[in-house]
Amino acid sequence: MEWAARAIGVFYVLGGLMLLYQAWLNWRLQQALSGLVSTSLNEHLADGVIALGGLLVLASGLALAALSAWAVIAFLAGWTIQAAYLLWANRSYPNDPAAAGRRRAVHAFAAYTAATALVLTMPLMGVLG
Repeated sequence: MEWAARAIGVFYVLGGLMLLYQAWLNWRLQQALSGLVSTSLNEHLADGVIALGGLLVLASGLALAALSAWAVIAFLAGWTIQAAYLLWANRSYPNDPAAAGRRRAVHAFAAYTAATALVLTMPLMGVLG
Protein backbone atom coordinates (compact mmCIF):
# COMPACT_ATOMS: atom_id res chain seq x y z
CA MET A 1 0.00 0.00 0.00
CA GLU A 2 2.92 2.34 0.62
CA TRP A 3 3.99 2.29 -3.02
CA ALA A 4 0.44 3.19 -4.10
CA ALA A 5 0.35 6.08 -1.62
CA ARG A 6 3.68 7.37 -2.90
CA ALA A 7 2.51 7.06 -6.52
CA ILE A 8 -0.66 9.01 -5.76
CA GLY A 9 1.46 11.60 -3.97
CA VAL A 10 3.75 12.03 -6.98
CA PHE A 11 0.69 12.34 -9.24
CA TYR A 12 -0.62 15.21 -7.10
CA VAL A 13 2.80 16.87 -6.96
CA LEU A 14 2.69 17.00 -10.75
CA GLY A 15 -0.93 18.19 -10.68
CA GLY A 16 -0.05 20.98 -8.25
CA LEU A 17 2.84 22.08 -10.44
CA MET A 18 0.51 22.17 -13.46
CA LEU A 19 -2.00 24.33 -11.57
CA LEU A 20 0.73 26.73 -10.51
CA TYR A 21 1.96 26.92 -14.10
CA GLN A 22 -1.59 27.64 -15.28
CA ALA A 23 -1.94 30.45 -12.73
CA TRP A 24 1.41 31.89 -13.83
CA LEU A 25 0.34 31.76 -17.50
CA ASN A 26 -2.95 33.49 -16.65
CA TRP A 27 -1.11 36.27 -14.82
CA ARG A 28 1.33 36.72 -17.71
CA LEU A 29 -1.49 36.86 -20.25
CA GLN A 30 -3.43 39.37 -18.18
CA GLN A 31 -0.33 41.50 -17.83
CA ALA A 32 0.35 41.38 -21.58
CA LEU A 33 -3.24 42.32 -22.42
CA SER A 34 -3.73 44.86 -19.65
CA GLY A 35 -3.57 47.77 -22.13
CA LEU A 36 -6.27 46.26 -24.33
CA VAL A 37 -8.64 44.46 -21.98
CA SER A 38 -9.47 45.17 -18.38
CA THR A 39 -9.47 42.26 -15.96
CA SER A 40 -12.28 42.04 -13.44
CA LEU A 41 -11.78 41.55 -9.74
CA ASN A 42 -13.50 38.15 -10.06
CA GLU A 43 -10.88 37.02 -12.58
CA HIS A 44 -8.04 38.14 -10.31
CA LEU A 45 -9.69 36.34 -7.40
CA ALA A 46 -10.14 33.18 -9.48
CA ASP A 47 -6.46 33.20 -10.47
CA GLY A 48 -5.42 33.66 -6.84
CA VAL A 49 -7.58 30.75 -5.75
CA ILE A 50 -6.18 28.59 -8.56
CA ALA A 51 -2.66 29.40 -7.34
CA LEU A 52 -3.62 28.64 -3.73
CA GLY A 53 -5.25 25.40 -4.83
CA GLY A 54 -2.11 24.51 -6.76
CA LEU A 55 0.04 25.10 -3.69
CA LEU A 56 -2.26 22.94 -1.56
CA VAL A 57 -2.38 20.14 -4.14
CA LEU A 58 1.42 20.29 -4.38
CA ALA A 59 1.76 20.21 -0.58
CA SER A 60 -0.69 17.34 -0.24
CA GLY A 61 1.16 15.37 -2.89
CA LEU A 62 4.53 15.99 -1.23
CA ALA A 63 3.16 14.98 2.18
CA LEU A 64 1.61 11.81 0.78
CA ALA A 65 4.73 10.87 -1.19
CA ALA A 66 6.69 11.24 2.05
CA LEU A 67 4.03 9.16 3.89
CA SER A 68 3.61 12.00 6.36
CA ALA A 69 0.60 12.30 8.65
CA TRP A 70 0.38 15.93 7.41
CA ALA A 71 -1.09 14.50 4.20
CA VAL A 72 -4.48 14.26 5.92
CA ILE A 73 -4.54 17.98 6.76
CA ALA A 74 -3.12 18.99 3.37
CA PHE A 75 -5.66 16.92 1.45
CA LEU A 76 -8.54 18.26 3.51
CA ALA A 77 -7.35 21.85 3.00
CA GLY A 78 -6.95 21.29 -0.74
CA TRP A 79 -10.38 19.68 -0.94
CA THR A 80 -11.97 22.62 0.90
CA ILE A 81 -10.38 25.24 -1.36
CA GLN A 82 -11.36 23.35 -4.51
CA ALA A 83 -14.96 22.84 -3.34
CA ALA A 84 -15.32 26.50 -2.38
CA TYR A 85 -13.87 27.65 -5.71
CA LEU A 86 -16.13 25.41 -7.78
CA LEU A 87 -19.22 26.52 -5.88
CA TRP A 88 -18.22 30.19 -6.22
CA ALA A 89 -17.36 29.88 -9.93
CA ASN A 90 -20.62 28.10 -10.68
CA ARG A 91 -22.57 30.96 -9.10
CA SER A 92 -20.39 33.78 -10.42
CA TYR A 93 -20.16 32.54 -14.01
CA PRO A 94 -23.30 30.46 -14.74
CA ASN A 95 -23.26 30.96 -18.55
CA ASP A 96 -19.53 31.44 -19.04
CA PRO A 97 -17.82 30.02 -22.15
CA ALA A 98 -15.26 28.49 -19.76
CA ALA A 99 -17.97 26.21 -18.35
CA ALA A 100 -16.49 23.27 -20.29
CA GLY A 101 -13.20 23.82 -18.48
CA ARG A 102 -15.03 23.89 -15.17
CA ARG A 103 -16.66 20.55 -16.02
CA ARG A 104 -13.15 19.10 -16.36
CA ALA A 105 -12.28 20.74 -13.04
CA VAL A 106 -15.30 19.03 -11.47
CA HIS A 107 -14.07 15.67 -12.78
CA ALA A 108 -10.61 16.36 -11.34
CA PHE A 109 -12.27 17.39 -8.07
CA ALA A 110 -14.15 14.09 -7.98
CA ALA A 111 -10.85 12.21 -8.32
CA TYR A 112 -9.29 14.41 -5.62
CA THR A 113 -12.29 13.65 -3.39
CA ALA A 114 -11.68 9.91 -3.84
CA ALA A 115 -7.97 10.38 -3.10
CA THR A 116 -8.83 12.46 -0.02
CA ALA A 117 -11.15 9.70 1.23
CA LEU A 118 -8.35 7.18 0.71
CA VAL A 119 -5.84 9.39 2.53
CA LEU A 120 -8.27 9.70 5.45
CA THR A 121 -8.19 5.91 5.87
CA MET A 122 -4.41 5.60 5.61
CA PRO A 123 -3.62 6.46 9.25
CA LEU A 124 -6.04 3.70 10.30
CA MET A 125 -4.20 1.24 8.04
CA GLY A 126 -0.83 2.31 9.44
CA VAL A 127 0.43 3.72 6.13
CA LEU A 128 0.95 7.30 7.28
CA GLY A 129 3.17 8.00 10.23
